[in-house]
Amino acid sequence: MILTIAQEGPVRILTLNRPEAMNALSGALAVRLLEEVRAAEQDADTRVIIVTGAGDKAFCAGADLKERRSMTADEKWAQATSLWRVNEAIWRSPKASVAAINGWCVGGGFELALYCDLRIASDQARFGFPEMTLGAFPGAGGAVILPRLIGRAAARPFFYMARQVGSDEALRLGILESVVRREELLPSALELARKIADSTSPLGFAAAKELLNAGADLPFDAAAELNQALRRPLEATADYEEGLRAHFEKRKPRFIGR
Repeated sequence: MILTIAQEGPVRILTLNRPEAMNALSGALAVRLLEEVRAAEQDADTRVIIVTGAGDKAFCAGADLKERRSMTADEKWAQATSLWRVNEAIWRSPKASVAAINGWCVGGGFELALYCDLRIASDQARFGFPEMTLGAFPGAGGAVILPRLIGRAAARPFFYMARQVGSDEALRLGILESVVRREELLPSALELARKIADSTSPLGFAAAKELLNAGADLPFDAAAELNQALRRPLEATADYEEGLRAHFEKRKPRFIGR
Protein backbone atom coordinates (compact mmCIF):
# COMPACT_ATOMS: atom_id res chain seq x y z
CA MET A 1 0.00 0.00 0.00
CA ILE A 2 1.48 3.32 -1.08
CA LEU A 3 -0.59 5.19 1.53
CA THR A 4 -1.58 3.84 4.92
CA ILE A 5 -4.46 5.18 7.00
CA ALA A 6 -4.87 4.98 10.76
CA GLN A 7 -7.45 6.52 13.09
CA GLU A 8 -6.61 7.67 16.62
CA GLY A 9 -9.86 9.06 18.04
CA PRO A 10 -10.53 12.36 16.23
CA VAL A 11 -7.19 12.19 14.39
CA ARG A 12 -6.63 10.53 11.01
CA ILE A 13 -3.02 9.67 10.18
CA LEU A 14 -2.06 9.47 6.51
CA THR A 15 1.38 7.92 5.98
CA LEU A 16 3.17 8.17 2.65
CA ASN A 17 4.41 4.60 2.31
CA ARG A 18 7.14 4.49 -0.31
CA PRO A 19 10.24 4.50 1.93
CA GLU A 20 12.33 2.81 -0.77
CA ALA A 21 11.73 5.93 -2.91
CA MET A 22 12.02 8.42 -0.04
CA ASN A 23 8.21 8.60 -0.10
CA ALA A 24 8.31 10.42 -3.43
CA LEU A 25 4.92 11.45 -4.78
CA SER A 26 4.13 9.27 -7.76
CA GLY A 27 1.00 10.01 -9.74
CA ALA A 28 -0.77 7.11 -8.05
CA LEU A 29 0.22 8.30 -4.57
CA ALA A 30 -0.97 11.84 -5.28
CA VAL A 31 -4.36 10.46 -6.37
CA ARG A 32 -4.67 8.31 -3.24
CA LEU A 33 -3.62 11.16 -0.96
CA LEU A 34 -6.21 13.49 -2.47
CA GLU A 35 -8.90 10.82 -2.09
CA GLU A 36 -8.09 10.32 1.57
CA VAL A 37 -7.90 14.03 2.38
CA ARG A 38 -11.38 14.42 0.89
CA ALA A 39 -12.63 11.32 2.72
CA ALA A 40 -11.39 12.71 6.04
CA GLU A 41 -13.09 15.99 5.24
CA GLN A 42 -16.43 14.19 4.92
CA ASP A 43 -16.00 12.24 8.18
CA ALA A 44 -17.64 14.10 11.06
CA ASP A 45 -15.63 12.11 13.61
CA THR A 46 -12.29 13.25 12.15
CA ARG A 47 -11.15 16.67 13.33
CA VAL A 48 -7.45 16.65 12.43
CA ILE A 49 -5.38 15.08 9.64
CA ILE A 50 -1.74 14.19 10.27
CA VAL A 51 0.46 13.64 7.20
CA THR A 52 3.76 11.85 7.71
CA GLY A 53 6.20 9.57 5.90
CA ALA A 54 7.18 5.95 6.42
CA GLY A 55 10.69 5.12 7.59
CA ASP A 56 13.40 7.24 9.15
CA LYS A 57 14.98 8.82 6.09
CA ALA A 58 12.35 11.01 4.46
CA PHE A 59 9.01 12.70 4.97
CA CYS A 60 8.73 13.15 1.21
CA ALA A 61 11.32 13.77 -1.50
CA GLY A 62 8.78 15.49 -3.75
CA ALA A 63 7.61 14.41 -7.18
CA ASP A 64 8.87 11.04 -8.39
CA LEU A 65 11.67 12.08 -10.77
CA LYS A 66 12.16 8.55 -12.09
CA GLU A 67 8.52 8.56 -13.14
CA ARG A 68 8.95 11.98 -14.75
CA ARG A 69 11.92 10.91 -16.90
CA SER A 70 9.67 9.08 -19.36
CA MET A 71 6.90 11.71 -19.42
CA THR A 72 6.07 14.25 -22.07
CA ALA A 73 5.92 17.92 -21.08
CA ASP A 74 2.12 17.70 -20.85
CA GLU A 75 2.33 14.60 -18.66
CA LYS A 76 4.85 16.30 -16.37
CA TRP A 77 2.56 19.28 -16.02
CA ALA A 78 -0.40 16.99 -15.29
CA GLN A 79 1.64 15.40 -12.50
CA ALA A 80 2.54 18.82 -11.06
CA THR A 81 -1.12 19.81 -11.25
CA SER A 82 -2.14 16.68 -9.35
CA LEU A 83 0.26 17.63 -6.54
CA TRP A 84 -1.20 21.14 -6.47
CA ARG A 85 -4.71 19.69 -6.11
CA VAL A 86 -3.59 17.81 -2.99
CA ASN A 87 -2.09 20.96 -1.47
CA GLU A 88 -5.12 23.06 -2.35
CA ALA A 89 -7.45 20.47 -0.80
CA ILE A 90 -5.47 20.51 2.45
CA TRP A 91 -5.30 24.32 2.48
CA ARG A 92 -9.04 24.74 1.88
CA SER A 93 -10.21 21.85 4.06
CA PRO A 94 -12.24 22.79 7.14
CA LYS A 95 -10.24 20.15 9.02
CA ALA A 96 -6.97 20.95 10.76
CA SER A 97 -3.82 19.45 9.28
CA VAL A 98 -0.44 18.70 10.84
CA ALA A 99 2.69 17.63 8.97
CA ALA A 100 4.87 15.30 11.04
CA ILE A 101 8.19 15.61 9.22
CA ASN A 102 10.47 12.67 9.87
CA GLY A 103 13.39 13.38 7.52
CA TRP A 104 14.08 14.88 4.11
CA CYS A 105 11.31 17.30 3.21
CA VAL A 106 12.18 18.72 -0.18
CA GLY A 107 10.57 19.77 -3.44
CA GLY A 108 6.94 18.74 -3.60
CA GLY A 109 7.29 17.21 -0.14
CA PHE A 110 8.24 20.62 1.26
CA GLU A 111 5.24 22.11 -0.55
CA LEU A 112 2.96 19.45 0.92
CA ALA A 113 4.17 20.26 4.44
CA LEU A 114 3.84 24.01 3.88
CA TYR A 115 0.18 23.69 2.92
CA CYS A 116 -0.61 21.91 6.18
CA ASP A 117 -1.78 24.18 8.99
CA LEU A 118 1.02 23.26 11.39
CA ARG A 119 4.37 21.48 11.12
CA ILE A 120 6.46 19.48 13.59
CA ALA A 121 9.80 18.01 12.54
CA SER A 122 12.40 15.62 13.85
CA ASP A 123 15.84 17.03 14.50
CA GLN A 124 17.08 15.15 11.40
CA ALA A 125 14.77 16.87 8.88
CA ARG A 126 16.02 18.94 5.93
CA PHE A 127 14.05 21.46 3.87
CA GLY A 128 14.49 23.00 0.44
CA PHE A 129 13.59 23.11 -3.22
CA PRO A 130 16.25 21.18 -5.19
CA GLU A 131 14.21 21.57 -8.39
CA MET A 132 15.66 25.08 -8.55
CA THR A 133 18.89 23.38 -9.71
CA LEU A 134 17.04 21.42 -12.41
CA GLY A 135 15.92 24.31 -14.57
CA ALA A 136 12.46 24.87 -13.08
CA PHE A 137 10.85 26.05 -9.86
CA PRO A 138 8.39 24.36 -7.46
CA GLY A 139 5.24 23.52 -9.41
CA ALA A 140 2.76 22.84 -6.62
CA GLY A 141 2.55 26.26 -4.98
CA GLY A 142 5.77 26.51 -2.98
CA ALA A 143 6.58 29.99 -4.25
CA VAL A 144 3.05 31.06 -3.33
CA ILE A 145 2.89 29.78 0.23
CA LEU A 146 6.43 30.12 1.63
CA PRO A 147 6.61 33.94 1.33
CA ARG A 148 3.22 34.14 3.04
CA LEU A 149 4.57 32.14 5.97
CA ILE A 150 8.01 33.67 6.49
CA GLY A 151 8.06 36.80 4.31
CA ARG A 152 9.58 37.40 0.89
CA ALA A 153 13.05 38.33 2.13
CA ALA A 154 13.45 35.08 4.08
CA ALA A 155 11.88 33.03 1.27
CA ARG A 156 14.05 34.35 -1.58
CA PRO A 157 17.21 32.29 -0.81
CA PHE A 158 15.19 29.06 -1.10
CA PHE A 159 14.44 29.98 -4.72
CA TYR A 160 17.35 32.18 -5.80
CA MET A 161 20.13 30.02 -4.33
CA ALA A 162 18.38 26.66 -3.76
CA ARG A 163 18.97 27.11 -0.05
CA GLN A 164 18.46 24.07 2.18
CA VAL A 165 18.07 24.28 5.95
CA GLY A 166 17.87 21.91 8.87
CA SER A 167 15.16 21.73 11.51
CA ASP A 168 16.63 24.31 13.89
CA GLU A 169 16.88 26.95 11.17
CA ALA A 170 13.41 26.09 9.88
CA LEU A 171 12.12 26.61 13.42
CA ARG A 172 13.89 29.96 13.67
CA LEU A 173 12.39 31.07 10.35
CA GLY A 174 8.87 30.24 11.54
CA ILE A 175 8.32 27.27 9.23
CA LEU A 176 7.98 24.85 12.16
CA GLU A 177 6.06 24.89 15.42
CA SER A 178 8.57 22.64 17.18
CA VAL A 179 11.50 20.27 16.72
CA VAL A 180 11.64 16.94 18.55
CA ARG A 181 13.68 13.76 18.53
CA ARG A 182 12.66 11.21 15.90
CA GLU A 183 11.08 8.84 18.40
CA GLU A 184 8.98 11.68 19.83
CA LEU A 185 7.66 12.91 16.48
CA LEU A 186 4.38 11.05 16.05
CA PRO A 187 3.45 11.23 19.76
CA SER A 188 4.10 14.98 19.66
CA ALA A 189 2.03 15.39 16.50
CA LEU A 190 -0.81 13.40 18.05
CA GLU A 191 -0.65 15.51 21.21
CA LEU A 192 -0.91 18.68 19.13
CA ALA A 193 -3.75 17.25 17.04
CA ARG A 194 -5.72 16.20 20.10
CA LYS A 195 -5.22 19.63 21.64
CA ILE A 196 -6.77 21.19 18.53
CA ALA A 197 -9.70 18.75 18.65
CA ASP A 198 -10.21 19.29 22.39
CA SER A 199 -9.89 23.07 22.32
CA THR A 200 -12.10 24.11 19.41
CA SER A 201 -15.45 23.38 17.83
CA PRO A 202 -15.52 22.07 14.24
CA LEU A 203 -17.44 25.10 12.99
CA GLY A 204 -15.43 27.67 14.91
CA PHE A 205 -12.14 26.15 13.77
CA ALA A 206 -13.21 25.99 10.12
CA ALA A 207 -14.31 29.62 10.12
CA ALA A 208 -11.13 30.82 11.83
CA LYS A 209 -8.97 28.83 9.39
CA GLU A 210 -10.75 30.33 6.40
CA LEU A 211 -10.31 33.83 7.80
CA LEU A 212 -6.62 33.34 8.62
CA ASN A 213 -5.84 31.81 5.23
CA ALA A 214 -7.76 34.37 3.18
CA GLY A 215 -7.86 37.48 5.33
CA ALA A 216 -4.13 38.15 5.46
CA ASP A 217 -4.08 38.71 1.69
CA LEU A 218 -7.09 41.02 1.61
CA PRO A 219 -7.26 44.79 2.11
CA PHE A 220 -8.25 45.68 5.67
CA ASP A 221 -11.86 46.53 4.90
CA ALA A 222 -12.36 43.36 2.88
CA ALA A 223 -10.76 41.25 5.61
CA ALA A 224 -13.01 42.91 8.23
CA GLU A 225 -16.04 42.19 6.06
CA LEU A 226 -15.02 38.54 5.73
CA ASN A 227 -14.54 38.41 9.51
CA GLN A 228 -18.13 39.53 10.04
CA ALA A 229 -19.50 37.21 7.36
CA LEU A 230 -17.82 34.18 8.95
CA ARG A 231 -18.55 35.13 12.57
CA ARG A 232 -22.26 35.98 12.36
CA PRO A 233 -23.54 32.47 11.47
CA LEU A 234 -21.81 30.97 14.50
CA GLU A 235 -24.15 32.87 16.83
CA ALA A 236 -27.03 30.59 15.86
CA THR A 237 -25.22 27.24 16.12
CA ALA A 238 -25.85 24.52 18.65
CA ASP A 239 -22.10 24.37 19.27
CA TYR A 240 -21.93 28.01 20.37
CA GLU A 241 -24.86 27.49 22.72
CA GLU A 242 -23.14 24.40 24.09
CA GLY A 243 -19.87 26.30 24.53
CA LEU A 244 -21.59 29.03 26.55
CA ARG A 245 -23.51 26.50 28.62
CA ALA A 246 -20.36 24.51 29.36
CA HIS A 247 -18.51 27.67 30.36
CA PHE A 248 -21.06 28.57 33.01
CA GLU A 249 -21.44 24.97 34.15
CA LYS A 250 -17.62 24.71 34.42
CA ARG A 251 -17.32 21.59 32.29
CA LYS A 252 -15.80 20.61 28.97
CA PRO A 253 -18.11 21.36 26.00
CA ARG A 254 -19.42 18.55 23.81
CA PHE A 255 -19.38 19.96 20.30
CA ILE A 256 -21.33 18.22 17.53
CA GLY A 257 -20.45 20.35 14.52
CA ARG A 258 -23.86 21.98 14.16
